[in-house]
Amino acid sequence: MSHRRLPVWLVLLSCTATVLMTPVAGSESPRPERRLSTASRSVVVTTVAELDAALSAGTDQTIFVQRGTYQLDHAIQVPDGTALIGEGTMQYDDSGLPTGFVPESLTVIAALPGVAGNFVTLGNGASLHGLVIQDVIRPAVTGGSPVAVSSRSPSDSVSAQVAECEIINPNPVTGPGLTGPVGRGLLVITRNSASAGGAASHERSLVSVHLTQSIIRSPGGGDGIFAINFASGSQIELHLRRNVIGRLGANGGVSRPDSTVGATTLIQSIGNLYRADTAVGGIGWGLNGGTDAPMIAPLIAEDTLNNKLSMHSVDDRIEGFGPAIAARGGRRMSALAGAIASNEMELILEGTRLLSTTSDFNLFGAGNLAGRVDDSELRVTMRNVVGSGPRSNTYGDANSNLGIGNRLIISGSLNAFSQTNQAILPLPGAQFFAAGR
Repeated sequence: MSHRRLPVWLVLLSCTATVLMTPVAGSESPRPERRLSTASRSVVVTTVAELDAALSAGTDQTIFVQRGTYQLDHAIQVPDGTALIGEGTMQYDDSGLPTGFVPESLTVIAALPGVAGNFVTLGNGASLHGLVIQDVIRPAVTGGSPVAVSSRSPSDSVSAQVAECEIINPNPVTGPGLTGPVGRGLLVITRNSASAGGAASHERSLVSVHLTQSIIRSPGGGDGIFAINFASGSQIELHLRRNVIGRLGANGGVSRPDSTVGATTLIQSIGNLYRADTAVGGIGWGLNGGTDAPMIAPLIAEDTLNNKLSMHSVDDRIEGFGPAIAARGGRRMSALAGAIASNEMELILEGTRLLSTTSDFNLFGAGNLAGRVDDSELRVTMRNVVGSGPRSNTYGDANSNLGIGNRLIISGSLNAFSQTNQAILPLPGAQFFAAGR
């Protein structure tokens, strides 16, 4: 059932709004609501010109966007400490997952073909609420992502929130565009010198995103969410709760072309539905501790060392994809890249439910498309996971003989695993369990 709110422009303009979590009657899940808090500035906008003026007016403000469609031929940035709030009233199914906005409440910020790079970029402390963010089909060279949260300098810290929004990405995944990866609904990234326009790599930066009760639609076959560290010593944190998303791609650290050493990505995913947006669903979750990236000669990716991805899933559903989860501690794309070694991935699944078309799991300590990967590790813990039944699951320390010291380690024993999880067929071999190592 949907609920109606008073128009936001009736809120006292001497106060701003922030997103808090409050319980919904008859439901255990929280629902984001607007609450008044101390404010420096607030404004109501009703036209594109007013929206642009508000976004250019500085930091620490609340911008209420009246319902309607705002078509922009340019990218926009939500400044630090700024909340961009639409009038959208989200509807939910019986499980508490969002299904879309009440039509007459729609507040749409839509890209036009002139947009280049990422469409909406969020600053530190910025947030989106009650909005549809809609990209347009664009060529890869000018493409980007509908919503991006990015590092901006070395040792930068950026934390952003998206609650009760729809993000529409009509573009497929393609090569790098003006501002990095293309075809991702939500892009979360720390930047190297190349994607920073030749400036210093954003080493030791932190980017954190909370995505709550939102929908990411990818009708063009792109990723729902893509998280990637290009900068050494940097960290990405993703907190995902009760969203409908699509594909998830995440990497602890990636060299392109700079070396990436000691980067970390941490993902907490609770009660989300990851569902295929197209008939050819691709991989539901593509997860790597550390990897190089494809490069065009004469550029060569340098070393990828000591990076980590940690994925903790609780009560998620992954449905309609070919492989549901493909995870590797380390991965090599090009034989010409530098050393790829000592990367790791931790995968914890609790109550996760899988409904794949070809395989539930492709799990490897290392994945080698060309050349060697060394000393990389994938550690897996599963409890109360429900699989799809007989599928083409694959497991291994590595998918080739190129490299040493790579390991897949699954917690516990085969016997305990088979008793605490259901419909995972074939099971991993006993040699991969910690009890048999």
